[in-house]
Amino acid sequence: MSLRRSIENRIHVAVLIPVCLASVLAGAFLAPSSRPALAADDAHKDNTIGVKAPIAEIMHCPLAFAGIHLLKEFPEQSQVAYHFCKPLNSQVNQCVLYDGTGKDARLIGIEYLVTDELYQKMPVEEKAYWHDHKHEVDAGLIRSITQSGAEEKQTLGTVRTLWGKVYHTWASGTTYPRGPARLFWSVTGEEPFLLPPDVKLPAELKSAGR
Repeated sequence: MSLRRSIENRIHVAVLIPVCLASVLAGAFLAPSSRPALAADDAHKDNTIGVKAPIAEIMHCPLAFAGIHLLKEFPEQSQVAYHFCKPLNSQVNQCVLYDGTGKDARLIGIEYLVTDELYQKMPVEEKAYWHDHKHEVDAGLIRSITQSGAEEKQTLGTVRTLWGKVYHTWASGTTYPRGPARLFWSVTGEEPFLLPPDVKLPAELKSAGR
């Protein structure tokens, strides 16, 4: 991979980090300064209440998009996945996946996104678990759910360069997840990873070509 490509990949992923952290840091600086001091007995209790799960930070990130995943072993089986991601560092993003965006959406899996630079350093046996996003972005099968216009184009341009490793923890079952976590794949546009003809696309992807 060329030095220029390596630098571009680092810049693409790094540009997401300040945006994701901005709201979190703003909250810290804008906290009321008039808050009364805590008594010693209340300090531990207050710290516990104030703890935020790491997942809270993803609500401040632009890397949130809808897409389609195919079961790696049986590509004719697909699931819609709404990704909510945050950068772990300049080379790795981690995403939680839901089957929708409403309050009753089910948590169905996780996906890790890494730069091409990191992917190229992986051993051959590890690369077998990672898929690219080039065809999905080009075909409109990934769409941002938090951005539009130039901002969405920039974000999807970043996603296009990343490699994903995705496991669905709720791959089957209706009232509860059944069986083991399953490795899913991207729609590559090549056999056998084609968009199933009977797949029901979410509203965000209705204009995608087949």
